[in-house]
Amino acid sequence: MATQIYELGWNDTPAGKFRLSKPEIVAYVRHFGQDTKELHEFLTRFDFEEWVCMELFVDYVYGRVDKSGEVGSDAVEYLSIVSGTFFTEEAELALHNYVGFNKNKFEYNYTGSPPFAPFPDCPLWIIQITSQKKQSSSAIFFMPAIWWKDANMTSESYADTHYTVDWRGNEWYNGSFDKNQDRCTYWRNRIGSYAPNFIARESGAIIPFVYRDIHLDTFRNRVFIPDSRSEEMRYYDLSDFKTEHKTQNFLKDSELGFIESSAEGYRFYTDKKLLITDADFNVISESASKIVNIYEDDFWKVVLDNKGVWMTNKESGEEKRFKYSELKLTTSIYSNNPNSLTIYVNANRSVIFFGTQNLLSIVDTSFTVTNMSLERLFKKEIAPYYYNNRQVRKFFALSAERQLLLTDSGVFELGSDEKPKMISQKLKEITGEVLFYNAIKDDTLNGIWFVAGMDRLVFTDLNFEKGYVFNFTEQDLSDEYINSYRWSQLFWDQDGDLWYSLFGQTLKKIARKELESKLKTAIAFAK
Repeated sequence: MATQIYELGWNDTPAGKFRLSKPEIVAYVRHFGQDTKELHEFLTRFDFEEWVCMELFVDYVYGRVDKSGEVGSDAVEYLSIVSGTFFTEEAELALHNYVGFNKNKFEYNYTGSPPFAPFPDCPLWIIQITSQKKQSSSAIFFMPAIWWKDANMTSESYADTHYTVDWRGNEWYNGSFDKNQDRCTYWRNRIGSYAPNFIARESGAIIPFVYRDIHLDTFRNRVFIPDSRSEEMRYYDLSDFKTEHKTQNFLKDSELGFIESSAEGYRFYTDKKLLITDADFNVISESASKIVNIYEDDFWKVVLDNKGVWMTNKESGEEKRFKYSELKLTTSIYSNNPNSLTIYVNANRSVIFFGTQNLLSIVDTSFTVTNMSLERLFKKEIAPYYYNNRQVRKFFALSAERQLLLTDSGVFELGSDEKPKMISQKLKEITGEVLFYNAIKDDTLNGIWFVAGMDRLVFTDLNFEKGYVFNFTEQDLSDEYINSYRWSQLFWDQDGDLWYSLFGQTLKKIARKELESKLKTAIAFAK
């Protein structure tokens, strides 16, 4: 005897009309950044000329006796729901026969999979998960229209789960969000909303790099590509990025070494020594050094070495050494390296340390320490889709009075009161995005550019009142690391062009004139 488990509602015109041709499907999902090789492979594998696109709203009525009663948002779960809601038995049977009813033929292996790949035999593509709660869910999807021939959907479902996967452990859509990494990843890949705007990267303007680290020399408009394994260090003049230059690798065999640039030249910090060179890489001096991070301005000098943190207040002349534990820092050289730990002095002349584990430490001018855990402070506000979100944390100073912290738990703002505020929901309301990897201020346009979501560029005003979301004209989500760790580079060159990276190890350029012209005609995000 069938049991009613779902109540359904739907919008059958999210793409403007219910039935779409293959080119119309491509034109629609392009606005979600999904016009990729993966999409075209899907449309080739399921070679139908006519497709239906709808937003399905699912409300769980009765939970299964052996489950928590939560509803999933993946292709298998939606296919199961859809299959049990047809008005005619013939249409339902046709779908069962096509995908192999009760044959458990879906296999799922998320690691290394493309971000939007369905199960190999699943003819349903989830474009966007528009809502996800414990007992309700909604998503925009499309699938071949053949199963809607002479059929309708009922307002209720009497279906149980028809489609499963071979191994019980792969039934990840039944797991809770706070425990299931794969389910959260699936959700995160499908949160970004429809965006009408497009922007182009400059053709051929790419620079390959190694790992996730680069060094930008703003004095000479250069970018360095450190690689501790190589005998030579590559660098590029950004005004002539197609020409690769090489110099002696002063960071050879020093994986966590780093570079400081100045008007006079460079300082190369390795595991054991400090080399100072002029701008042409002629060595001026060499000395023993255990420095793993350093910051200096007119008010402070801060040095991290193998013993702890040495701080000097230049105004008072007072000095103090802290143990790493006093600032909630680990003793790991990797965690304290400039690529992982940011040191910044704000308008109050307090020193801010921000890096691993979303810990924030602030030392004021009297050496009083305030330690904060963002995850503990905002435990109730952090959305479940951030669970096990692996991205490199970024610290971005809008000004000495305002800083942004882009983390794997959301985006936070730090003001002159030095009390962090969570602004993730505010950004989501004006952009439709939830994942923000990097940010940079645009003084010319009086706003902020973000690298966000599934390879999107986002612009907001400084007060976060309006947001503009841009898809790239060429869309590619095929990088092998796309479902694993995510990091982003974002910087200006001296010509005002924007360079960025996301997912892969390639810097890409967006011309200043492209940014300005496309923003001028862009449509602001609206729900």
